[in-house]
Amino acid sequence: MKPITYDSLYNIVYIEEVKVSSSGTHAAFVRLSIDRSANEYVRAIWLQDLSTAERRAVPFTAGRKDSSPRFTEDSTRLGFLSNRNGEGQAQVHVISLAGGEAQRLTSHPSGVNSFEWSPDGRRIAFNASVRVDERIQEDEKRRVPNEEPEAQDPWDKKREKDQHEHEDALRFDPRTVREFPYRTGTTFVNDRWNHVYVTDVPETFSDGNKAQAARLTDDNLNYGQPAWTRDEQALICSKSRRPSNQNEMIEFWDDLVRIGLNADSRATTVLLSNQYSYTHPRISPNGRWVAFERHLEDLPEFRNTTLAILPVEGGAVTDLTAHLDRELGYFTWGQDSAWLYFTLIKDGSENLYRVSIDGGQVEQLTDGAQEVTSFDVDAQGRVIYAASTMQDPSALYLRDVDGHVVTLYKPNEKFLSEHEVRPVEEIRYPSDGFQIQGWVMTPPDFDPARKYPLALEIHGGPSAMWSPGTRSMWQEWQALASAGYVVFFCNPRGSGGYGEKFLIANRGDWGDGPMNDILRGVEQVVSHGYVDTARMVMTGGSYGGYLTAWIVGRDHRFKAAVAQRGVYNMISMRGVTDIPWFNDREAGASPWEDVGKLWAMSPISLAPQVQTPLLLEHSEQDYRVPISQAEELYLALRSFKKTVELIRWPREGHELSRSGEPKHRAERVQRILEWFGQYAGDNANSGAQKGEPMGA
Repeated sequence: MKPITYDSLYNIVYIEEVKVSSSGTHAAFVRLSIDRSANEYVRAIWLQDLSTAERRAVPFTAGRKDSSPRFTEDSTRLGFLSNRNGEGQAQVHVISLAGGEAQRLTSHPSGVNSFEWSPDGRRIAFNASVRVDERIQEDEKRRVPNEEPEAQDPWDKKREKDQHEHEDALRFDPRTVREFPYRTGTTFVNDRWNHVYVTDVPETFSDGNKAQAARLTDDNLNYGQPAWTRDEQALICSKSRRPSNQNEMIEFWDDLVRIGLNADSRATTVLLSNQYSYTHPRISPNGRWVAFERHLEDLPEFRNTTLAILPVEGGAVTDLTAHLDRELGYFTWGQDSAWLYFTLIKDGSENLYRVSIDGGQVEQLTDGAQEVTSFDVDAQGRVIYAASTMQDPSALYLRDVDGHVVTLYKPNEKFLSEHEVRPVEEIRYPSDGFQIQGWVMTPPDFDPARKYPLALEIHGGPSAMWSPGTRSMWQEWQALASAGYVVFFCNPRGSGGYGEKFLIANRGDWGDGPMNDILRGVEQVVSHGYVDTARMVMTGGSYGGYLTAWIVGRDHRFKAAVAQRGVYNMISMRGVTDIPWFNDREAGASPWEDVGKLWAMSPISLAPQVQTPLLLEHSEQDYRVPISQAEELYLALRSFKKTVELIRWPREGHELSRSGEPKHRAERVQRILEWFGQYAGDNANSGAQKGEPMGA
C-alpha cells in the first residue's frame, strides 16, 4: 500500500452542495477535484440516479466552475451558477434534465451570488452586488430601454470585461476609507451592496434571454439569498442591520424581512429584528412556515446558533433546538412540512437529526465519527448526504426511512484502495473539571513496543470543533501519520460542540487553560509507552497558531513547532483585524480598558522564554489575522536570538489551508514535515514508517 503524502491532495475528490429533485429520481451534487497542471480547482455538477437499481453517478455539466445546483419543482430542469464561455462573473445557467446545452439565464455585470427558482419555475430570484451609481443606471435603462445588442463575439466580450474591470480599478486609485470593515477575506470591501432581483425564465432561448431583471431593493445594505413564498407574492430573506450610529463599526447582524412582489406593493417589511441575528430563511412546502437560523447578539462567540420557525405572515417565534445546547449546522424542510432536518455539531461529530415542528420532538438519524457536509431530503423522507469519515474524506450516502444507510458514490474508491489509511482511536480524559475528547492516529506498521515521534495538532476558532472525519484536516493528519508520527489532536475548552458552558470557558484565558487541556492529552498518549518524548512536535492554525506560540513560550518539551496564521499580540491585533469586537469579547477587555491584561494574554510577551525552533507561516493577504502579527513575533524572536523562520504566502488569505491555491496547500504540509524532520530527526520521516526502532 502507498503512503498518503502532502502530494496526495491532488488525488482527493470532494462532494459538495447536494440537492434532490422533488420527483426523487435524481440527486445533483458538485464534484470538486484539482487540476494540478493549472493549479486550480475544478467544480462540475454530477447527477446521482436514485430510481434504478444501478444508482449510477454521472457527470452532467462540462464546465470547470459550476456550482449551486437547483432543480425546478417539476424536476424537468436544473439551474446552476457558472462563469463558462469566458464570462468574468458567475451567471445563472439552466439545462434540461433530458439533456442538451446549458443556456445562460442572467447577464448581470457584477455576476450572480445566489439564486432560487420560483415554485412554478417561471422566474428566478437572485442576488447581485451593485453600487449606487449602477443602481441609478439600471433604473434609467428600465425607463428608457437600451436596444443595443449584447456583444456576442468572444473578443468583444473580453474587451468589454477588461474595460469594466479597468474602470472599476481606477475608482480605488487612491482608495478612500469611510466605513468599517473596509477589507475582509483577501480583498478590500468595495462600495457594492448585495441586492435582490427577479427575472422571468424565457420559454425558449432561441433568441437569447431578452428578459429584464427587476431589482427589488434599493438601499446601502446587504440582502441574503431569497426564499419564495408559495403564493409567489413575496420573497423572504435576511437583510443586514444598519448600525444605530453611522460612525460605529458594522457588526454582522441581520434582520428577517419580507419583500412584496406585486408591482403596486414592493415594500420591504421587517419580520424580526434585534436581540438575535436572523439568517437563511426557508419556506415550508405547504407555505405556512418560515424556518431560519438565529443567534443571540449578546456575547455571540459563546452562543449556539439555533433553528427556529415563524408563521409566514408573522407572529410568535418557536425555537426548536435551543434546548439541545449544541450548534446548528445546515437545515432543510422535509417535503411533508412536519419535520425540519438538520445537522448538529455535537461531541466531536456532525450528524443528521430531524425535529418535529409540532411539539419539538428530536430524532437522531445518523450516528458515527463523521462530518455530514451537505444533504437534502426527498418526498419519501430519504436523506441523501455527503460526509467525511475517518476512513473516507468524501462520499455520497443514502439513508432510507427505516434508518438503513447505503453508499451511493465513492469518488475516492480507487485512491483509498491503493493507499494506507490509518485508523483513529478516541480518548477522553479529565482536565480542571472538564471532560476532554481527543484522538490518536498511529503510523503504518505500528508496534506499541517501539518508540515514535509525536505530532500535536491544534485547531482554530477558538470555537471550532474537530472530529476524526474533519474534511479540511483528513489528508494532513494521514500525511503526518504516514511520515512516521503518532498524531494527537483534541477539542480543548472553548471548542464548539460541547455546550455553551464549555464554549465560554476560555473567555479571558486563551492560553493556560486550553494549554493544560491539550498537554494533559499529550501526557496521556505518552503514558502508553510508544512515544519518544525527545521527538515531539506541534502545529496549529489561527487560534491554534496562537496556542502553538503560547505553549512554546510556557513549555519546552517540543523539539519543533509551526505556528500558522496566528494571533500573537492581542493589543496590536485589535487595530488591524476586520473583526476587532471579536477580540474585545474573547479577551474580556479592549486595549483602552486593560492593556496589561491583553499583553499578558499575548504570546509575543513570552518571546524571551521560547526555546523551541519555531516556523511561522502566514498569508500576505490575510485580513482576518493580518501578516503583521507574524512579522511582530518574528522580529521579537530574532531580537532574542531564537531559532525562527517566517514563510510568507503570496495571494493567500486566512483560508490557505482549506481553499488556498492547490500548490500552496500541498507545499504547506511539505514544509511542516521538513521543519519537523529537521529538528525531530531524520528517522521521524522514515524510520517508523519502515518499522525500524526510533531513537537509535
